[in-house]
Amino acid sequence: MSSGQLDTLDVTASTVANIGPGIDFYFAFGVIAVTAGVAAPLTILAAAVAVVLLAFVVAEFTRAEPSAGSFITYVETSLGAKAGVVVSLLVAVGYTVAMAGVFTMSGGMMAMTLAHYTSWRLPWEPLTLVLSIGAIWLTVRGVRLSTTAVGLAVLAQVGIMVVVCVVIMVDRRAHLSSAPFAWAHLSGGLAGLSAGFPLALYMFIGWENGPALAEESRDPRRTVPRALYISVAIAAALFVFFAYATVTGFDYNVSSIGRSSVPFLTVADHYLGGPAVLAWIAGIVSVLATLVAGANSQARMLFDGGRSGLLPAWLGRVRPPGETPVNALLGMAGVGLGIIGLWWASHLVGVDSGSTNPVGLYAECSTMGTIVILFVYFLTALALPCFIWRRHRESFSALRHVLVPVLGALSLVVPFIELCRPGQPAPYSYFPFMALAIVAAATVIAWLTVHRHPSTGSSEGTFSKS
Repeated sequence: MSSGQLDTLDVTASTVANIGPGIDFYFAFGVIAVTAGVAAPLTILAAAVAVVLLAFVVAEFTRAEPSAGSFITYVETSLGAKAGVVVSLLVAVGYTVAMAGVFTMSGGMMAMTLAHYTSWRLPWEPLTLVLSIGAIWLTVRGVRLSTTAVGLAVLAQVGIMVVVCVVIMVDRRAHLSSAPFAWAHLSGGLAGLSAGFPLALYMFIGWENGPALAEESRDPRRTVPRALYISVAIAAALFVFFAYATVTGFDYNVSSIGRSSVPFLTVADHYLGGPAVLAWIAGIVSVLATLVAGANSQARMLFDGGRSGLLPAWLGRVRPPGETPVNALLGMAGVGLGIIGLWWASHLVGVDSGSTNPVGLYAECSTMGTIVILFVYFLTALALPCFIWRRHRESFSALRHVLVPVLGALSLVVPFIELCRPGQPAPYSYFPFMALAIVAAATVIAWLTVHRHPSTGSSEGTFSKS
């Protein structure tokens, strides 16, 4: 891949876009507010602390040995080839499933907007196919072009959302309150915070975008860690600001928030009237930016797994002159769109009698993908002490390389428990068992792969950019 194309601003823009301050807040905040109550912003702040701990872990890895493989490289070089294969498979499954949800909402958000403002009731599936193909085409053209487009999209969506929030708060200025930041207004106290924590954590997924761009960044040992922290700080500030404005716009009525399918758009319509169409357009822009940024990041992790032998070798090939990992991009897109096709077909033949509302598939893919990704985060946090001790012992610090990773791993306990809690409706009740089955299958595949090919992953870590 071509090196030195991206600076801190580029990587930060791509990471913020991958986090998706629009799409994630639009479709996650309503549930967070219902579970956490008026003080829902506290849940977002708690999730931000957990993400900072995890970002610190990844930043330490990147400072030592930048690599497009990110989690895959770091776990393999720390815990061995078998662990590397396991993580590479979990990355491939978890992020591809999560990206299928983003693919879904590319057409879903467009269809929802058209239905809201016109008499058109277009099916979202063809729109998803067309927009997803367009986004993948843009990523194939090269990281520089796609990252520039993403940066402009981020500025547009965030600018519109901030304006909406300012209008709401000016209109409600006589009723502004500190209640959204008061523990007393958190429904059920710690239990309410815990219930909304997994979704709040999910809103931040994408923060790990930067390390996958390390080999195309200038001075990645400095650029990527800076972009990590700046991106998380920007996302946390935006999410808390959006949450405060939304709760205020609903006059601190959590029940009303729960009855709204997209609370932010509801308050935008109420307070802005006709100009609220910009908030709907911002949602479309956000989905497409997340799609492009996510495809760039996840494809590069798959590419690294392919070139090092941890994943099928064809994923590790690039296309000149921009040396874009086309096979990884097309493979991820094909599987992601295939998941949507299977879901649609299951409804068509009656296997699943539920609604074909794209928001439903987005929620299902987000939840399932998150559970698998949490295993990746957990293994990465555990790998840092081994990595630094074995490869960079002279810089080993018990505080930075043991305590912080342990705290990061512990921060994942709550979302694990909540996402795997018994009594959830189908298909969510099946997801924990499916995730465990995926982990078990990945472990068996890893053992067989390394047993048959002992050199698997031997080149991992040799591609890092100084």
